[in-house]
Amino acid sequence: MHKPFEIRTAADNLMLLEKVDQLARQSFTPFFFEGDQAVVRYWKEMMIRCRSFQFALFQEQELVGAGVTVPLYWDGTLTGLPETAESIYLPSAKEPNVLCALAALIPPEHQGKGISPYVLNAMKSLARQHGFSSLIVPVYPHHKSNYPLVPMERYMHWRRGDGLPFDPWIRVHWRLGGKILKIMPKASVVRGTIERWERWSGLRFLDSGLYIVPETINPVQIDLEKNEGIYIEPNVWMEHFA
Repeated sequence: MHKPFEIRTAADNLMLLEKVDQLARQSFTPFFFEGDQAVVRYWKEMMIRCRSFQFALFQEQELVGAGVTVPLYWDGTLTGLPETAESIYLPSAKEPNVLCALAALIPPEHQGKGISPYVLNAMKSLARQHGFSSLIVPVYPHHKSNYPLVPMERYMHWRRGDGLPFDPWIRVHWRLGGKILKIMPKASVVRGTIERWERWSGLRFLDSGLYIVPETINPVQIDLEKNEGIYIEPNVWMEHFA
């Protein structure tokens, strides 16, 4: 069994906020923070503005997990769910009524220890504390990168022989009561020069076309004439009632 976790928010702790931000930058692929213009423009400001909703899990004095979340207004309809990252990072025009999870983070030395469900439950607890109706999550399906040519519309509904979701991260959410809502079509849009994409991927691009790039869940469109590669990443909206 796990020792009890202590949840500490970054509300009045800028050092903790910096640790959560650093862990996020270490956990995501370089192209996310360097090539997604919504992240480049709004991530840091969002973290500071919503610092009461950034937290870490501690066992005694050791950081074993963290979460990045942001309060949003959602009208409860499928069409009302954000389709782009800007809709999440920018302040809500209306009073927030749900909490949106952006990242559940586990330091490398603590991965594989079953901590991620505790991070998700901490997010649900944070939503309840602020009187929000639910936790909504644009889930990044971890194993989709093994099947980049399979449409997300099909992949997100794949099931194992026991009836549980095939994707392990969707499965974690499912076991904690999360339900699939719809696809978020443009959770991340990454643009970069050919040189950048070659650095990010470790590949060479000698012709224009679609390429399967490591750690992507859709092909990357390479255009040598425009000196540009574009990657559009869909996620899967799921909801947990707080």
